[in-house]
Parts: sequence; structure tokens; C-alpha cells
Amino acid sequence: MSYDTLYFVFFLALVWGAFFALPGKGWILLAASIVFYSVAGLRDSLLAAVIILVNYGFQFPVKRDRRWLWLLLALNFGCLIYFKYRVFLATAAGVDFYERGVVIPLGISFYVFQLSAFLIDIGRGKAEPFTSLARFSLFKLFFGQLIAGPIMRWRAFAPQINRLFDGKLARPRYIGIGLALCVLGLVKKVMLADSLAPFVDDFFRDGPASALSAWVGAWLFGFQIYFDFSGYSDMALGIAFLFGLRLTTNFRQPYLTHTPQAFWQHWHITLSTWIRDYLYIPLGGGKGSFARQACVLIVVMGLAGLWHGANWTFLIWGIAWALAILLWRLAGRHLAQLRAGEWALTLIIAMLLWVFFRAPDLNAALAYIGTMFGARAAGTSGLPVAAAMSSLVIAGCIALLALHWLEAQLFTRRATHVLLRIDGPLLRGLLIGLAFWMVMLPKAQNAPFIYFRF
Repeated sequence: MSYDTLYFVFFLALVWGAFFALPGKGWILLAASIVFYSVAGLRDSLLAAVIILVNYGFQFPVKRDRRWLWLLLALNFGCLIYFKYRVFLATAAGVDFYERGVVIPLGISFYVFQLSAFLIDIGRGKAEPFTSLARFSLFKLFFGQLIAGPIMRWRAFAPQINRLFDGKLARPRYIGIGLALCVLGLVKKVMLADSLAPFVDDFFRDGPASALSAWVGAWLFGFQIYFDFSGYSDMALGIAFLFGLRLTTNFRQPYLTHTPQAFWQHWHITLSTWIRDYLYIPLGGGKGSFARQACVLIVVMGLAGLWHGANWTFLIWGIAWALAILLWRLAGRHLAQLRAGEWALTLIIAMLLWVFFRAPDLNAALAYIGTMFGARAAGTSGLPVAAAMSSLVIAGCIALLALHWLEAQLFTRRATHVLLRIDGPLLRGLLIGLAFWMVMLPKAQNAPFIYFRF
């Protein structure tokens, strides 16, 4: 069930009405979350149910003896590897393995990471087991963040779940902010990401016809995936606010950052912190010689790339980001002297590496990048021939960056205070009307959220 559809708007309205009108608010959200995920199909629902039940049962042995943790992690990541990487690993090993219609279970990467982090925290003494299966299930199944995050930690989300079931969670006060975030997410998804999708598809399907076309295609995809994923994340935050819950912010204008390190501190923040806390630091990142740190970073970022998909392009994408981070560790002091030039260089690296993320295979990615740097173009997708039209395309690309900057101005304490002051029936009615209008807009194509099957 996608957030940018009319039936989800009706589903959300029904759940919200029941939440305020009936007792047992925790049970209402749990039932709604089960219904929400059941739309994914019987296979996905049964798999999620089994993984949740197994993790619930193992949390108590893990509390007593950390050795149980390794078995549980093997089960969790074994499921993830089987459903997401079996074809890729078999092919990489030279095994003739073919499976038609491989479909990754909805949200499996996200709920496996969230549950595994929870159990690791139990083993470290930083979390406590849930005694209630219902509370444990809602901790992972809450429909506001089930499909594509944010990846919530026990310390941030479990107390809210417990207060919800105990009837102690404060009545939602930020309804206007929640609705505003939902509308902002819909604007990003429906009006921006979905509008860019057909052009991006043309560039990466037919290939760019020139170097300028190649850079425009990469630029458009960079903003398509940002508006798509951050739009989902904004809606997740907004939905949680409607029920008095708070989720972790997942994006903070990453294209305005000046270094690759800062980029990953502002892009998919909950995944970045997960990788830092459960992979990078345990493997010895930040300690020892530079060579050791470099090896750890390359391994960790390579795994982070593979998390996004079973393809060599994702592995190269992650390793390339590691090399960019290492470059700044070596020469960051000199690069900082470039000031705006440092920001421009980071932005260029981000857009360049998005080619590996979007291209269907490694050969296509290398050919596309070759075109970006002047190699003979074999593609047919190009900019309009007329100079005036080409100028409009370039202006549109600049406007995307301006919108990104404008978004940063909206996410300020002052803007939040203004929204709180004007909150009321008029503002809420206006925002609900805008949400209905956007989900009813005719779409050029059916473009589900990019991260829904990660």
C-alpha cells in the first residue's frame, strides 16, 4: 500500500478516526499495521510474521547469554541473503542459476536491520526485552515506517510504544506539523520525483547522446531519488506525528554538504548510523593505522552498497564512496580551502556515483560515465537541439537545487514555531485538501517509491 494513493489516504483517515474515538490505541495501530502489510501478499506477510515471532522468542535467551545472539543474527541475515542475494551469489560463484520473477519481500532489509539492532543492543545491555508480543510487533510493524524506515532504535521508539499501550502517551499536539510533513512528502514524490522519472528512464534506457546529456541525466536521477526517498521519509514522520509518535529524521539536505563524510551524515541517516554502530566501530573503524582504517571503511561501505541491491553496481557505488571519504581524510584540510569549490566537488562526486546506483549493470554504468567525460556516445537520449530549449533544461536543473535549498529554509525552528502558531481547523483543512488533490493528480506512469523493495 503506497503512501501516494487515494486508498491509503482513506485508510489513514479511518485509522486516525478510530485511534481518537476508541480505547486501546496500541491495539488499533497494531491491527492497522497488520492490515497495511497484508496488502503485500501472503508470502511477504508470512515471512515477516515468522521473523518477528522468532526474534521475539530469542530476545530472552539473548538477554541471559550473548551466544544466542549469533544464532539469531545468522537466522535474520540468512533470510535476508536468501531472498535478496541468492541469485547474485550463485552467479558470482559461477553457478548456472536462473530464477524467473525474483521479487524481494517488501521492506525485508529494513525490518531485519531494525530487529537485529534491537537484539544486539540487548546483548550489549543497552536495551530490554519486550514482555508483550503485541508491543514487540508494533515496534517493528508500525505502518508509518514499516516499508522503508527510518530504522528505529529501541531507546528512541520502545518507550513510546510502551506508553501507547499503557495509555500514557500524550494526546497528539502536532497535527498541523504532521499534515504539513505529509503534504511536503507528497509534493516531493508526486510533483517532483514522479515528474522526473520518465526523463531519467529515457536517459538510462537509451543512453545519453552527449556529455552534457549524460550529466543532465545523472543530475535528474540524483534529485529524483532524493525527492522520492526523502518524500517518503517526510510522510513517515508526518504520519507518526498524527498518532503522537516521533520517528528519527532520515534526511537533512545532503546536497548542501561540503564533504563526503557530511553527505552520509545527512543522507539516509538511520542507515548511516546503523552501519557506524554495528559494523564500522565493531570492526575497528577509527582505530589503528590509516591502512587498517581504510580497509575497514572500504569493506563497510562495500557492504552498505550491497545492502541497496544485489548487483555489482551497488558494490562499486559503496566502495567509490569509501574512496571519496578517504580522499577527504588525506587532503581535507586543503580541500576545505576551496570553500564553495569543496561543496561543488562533493556534489559532482555524488551525481557521478549515482550512475552506478541507477544503471542496470556495470557495463552500462561504465559506458554512461565514459560519455560524461567525452567518450563517443552510443545513446540517443539528448537535450533539445534548440539553444533556447537547452537553456530551459539547464535552468530546470538549477531550479531543482534551488528547491533543495528552499527546503532547508523550511526545516528551521522558526518555521516550526510559525506553523504551531497558525495550527487550527483552517490550516488542517487546507492541508488535507492539498493531500487529496495531489494523490488524485493523473500520473505519467506508475512509479512506486524507489526504496520499497530494498
